[in-house]
Amino acid sequence: MIQDDIINELQYIPETRLNELYELIHSFRLRFNNESKKPAAESSLAGCLKSYSNGYIPTDQAVQQAWNVATNEKHHRS
Repeated sequence: MIQDDIINELQYIPETRLNELYELIHSFRLRFNNESKKPAAESSLAGCLKSYSNGYIPTDQAVQQAWNVATNEKHHRS
C-alpha cells in the first residue's frame, strides 16, 4: 500500500528536515480538502485560465517524477 511506502521512506529523512516535510504534507492536505469543498458553480470554472493564476498545481505524474528524482538522489548520495 502506498501509505506504507511513504511511512517507510520517512526513516530516510533527516530529523532536522521532518518539520519542513510535515508543513509540506499538511499544506497539501489542507489544499486538497479545500478543493473538494468548492461549490459547484466555482468548480465549473475548472478549465478556465484564471484557476491557474494562483500558482502551479502539479499533476500526479509530475509529483511522482519529483518523488522519484528525490529518492534516487538520496540513494545515490549514500
